[in-house]
Amino acid sequence: MHRSFFVAVLLSACSDTALLPAGETFVPPGEAFDNAEARTGVPMELLLALSKVETGVRPIVGATEFPGQAPAFGIMGLRGENLTEAAALVGATEEEVRSDVATNTLAAATLLAAWGEEEGIEANDLAAWAPIVARYSGIESPEAAAEYVWYEVYAAISSGVSVEGYQSDPIPTSPRYPRPPGDAMRTGDSGAVWSASPNYNSRSGAGVDFVVIHTCEGSYSGCWGWLTNSAAGVSAHYVVNDSGSEVRQLVDEGDRAWHIGANYDCDNNAGVDCWRDGTSMNSVSVGIEHAGYGSQSSWSSGLISRSAALTCGITDRHAVPRDSYHIVGHGQMQPWDRTDPGANWPWTSYLEQVKTACGEGTAPPVTTEPTPPPTEPTPPAGGSPTSAQFVIDSNNAANDPAWYEIEVSANWWASTNVAGYWNTGYWVALTEGVSDPAHFWFYSDTSRCYTVDGWWTAAWDRPSAITYIGWDEWTNEVGRATVDQGWDGSQWNELGDWWYPAGWNQVVLSRWTTGGAYAVADAVRLTPCN
Repeated sequence: MHRSFFVAVLLSACSDTALLPAGETFVPPGEAFDNAEARTGVPMELLLALSKVETGVRPIVGATEFPGQAPAFGIMGLRGENLTEAAALVGATEEEVRSDVATNTLAAATLLAAWGEEEGIEANDLAAWAPIVARYSGIESPEAAAEYVWYEVYAAISSGVSVEGYQSDPIPTSPRYPRPPGDAMRTGDSGAVWSASPNYNSRSGAGVDFVVIHTCEGSYSGCWGWLTNSAAGVSAHYVVNDSGSEVRQLVDEGDRAWHIGANYDCDNNAGVDCWRDGTSMNSVSVGIEHAGYGSQSSWSSGLISRSAALTCGITDRHAVPRDSYHIVGHGQMQPWDRTDPGANWPWTSYLEQVKTACGEGTAPPVTTEPTPPPTEPTPPAGGSPTSAQFVIDSNNAANDPAWYEIEVSANWWASTNVAGYWNTGYWVALTEGVSDPAHFWFYSDTSRCYTVDGWWTAAWDRPSAITYIGWDEWTNEVGRATVDQGWDGSQWNELGDWWYPAGWNQVVLSRWTTGGAYAVADAVRLTPCN
C-alpha cells in the first residue's frame, strides 16, 4: 500500500464519525477489524494479533492492578494516554472508545496509523510495524518489549489468529526490531524463566503460609516487564502467560515480593487464623500473577493447569495447606480496591487441580449432571405458554422465567460474531472434555410429547459432532441428537420428538466433544407433537 493511500484513509478515519454515535449497534469483532483496516490501512492481521495478545480478542473492562498503570479497555486494550489520544483522533468520547467494539477497534487502528505516518511506514509492510507495536505496548523494559514484539504479537501474526467465526491466515514475518537476549537462564519452579526484579526485600524470618492469586490486567510481557522495573515499586514471585506455556520467576520464594498492599485480616478469610491479624501479607505469602483480566468470562485450561501445578510446588515446599483459606485471591485479602482474579476464576476446579497435581486424592469425576431447576417444580400461576409452541432464547429478556429460561456458566460468553442468530445473539464456549452444558429450562404443565428444534449460527470453526440431550427434572434422559453445527445454520433443525413428564425439564447442549471448536447455544423451539 502506498503512503499516499495510507494518509488518505487515515484522514478519512479521523474525519468520518459515522460509525461512532452513542448507543451504536454492536458490530462483530471480525467486521470491526475488517472495517478498521479499510478505513486506516493498518493490516487486519496486525490488529487481530495485538488484540489477541492484549485481551484475548475480548471486549474487556480493566482495573488497576499495579500503581502507576492505567486500566485497559475494549477489544484492543487501550489505556491511559493511548486511549485519550485515540479517542481524540476519531472524534469519539473516551466512554465510546471504552465500551463499543467498533469504536475501540477503529480508534486503536487510527492511533497506530498516525504513529505509522510519523515514522513513514508502508502500511502493508508488516515487519516495519514492529517499533509501533512496541510503542503500543507501553513497555519500558527493552527485554520485555522485545519479547512482546517477537514472541507474542509477531508470533501470533506468523501462526495466524483464530477466534469464533473469524480468523487471520498465517503470515510468517520477522519483525524489524532488536531480537530479545539469548536463551534466558531457567531456574526456580519447573523451568520457569528467570527475570530478576529489584523490588523485594527479606521476609525477616517469616515463613510462607499463603499463595495469593492475581491477574495482571494486561499482557504477559507487559506484566513481567513492569514488575522488573525498579520505578514500579511492585513485584510478584511468578507470572503465568495466557496459555500456560511459560512462567516467569521474578523473586525467589525465600524473599518478600511486593505484590499485595494489605495486612492479614481474618474477617476477610472466614475467621481463619485470626492470630495473624495485622501481619503484612507480603511477608507470609507467595504471589502469582496471571496474564489477563479479572473481568474476563473464562480462562484457558492451559493457564489454569500450569498455575495449579505451580501452586502445588509452592505448597509442597512450604507446607501450605491446600485449601481456600490459604490459596486466596488478591481481591479477597484487599477488598477495598482490588477484585482480581475476578468472579469467573474457577476456584473449585483450580483447588482440585492443585491437589491432584500434588497427588492428594484424585480428580473429581466428570459427570453430566445438570444444575437444579431454576425454581421449585411447582406449577407457576396463570395459563401455560408451554402448551403451545414456544422458543427458549439465549437472551433471557426474551423468555418468561416463570416457565422457561436459559442458564449457562461463566465459561460461556455472549457473541454476535457470526450473522444469522436468533433474536439478539447467542452464547458460545470452547468444546472440551468437561461437564458444562448450556441448560434450556422449561416447565410443562402436563406430560407431553414435544418436537424439539435447535437454532445455531454455522461457521467453519463449529463442532462437527455436538449433542443436545433432553432431561426431565430427575435427570432421566428422554432424547438426544448429535448435530454438526458447521452446517444448516440460521434455521430450525429438528432434533426429535421427545416425551417429557409434567414439571421442570430441560434441553441441554453439551460441549463435551473434541476440543478446540466453538459450541453455540442460540435457541431451542418446542412444539407439542401432533
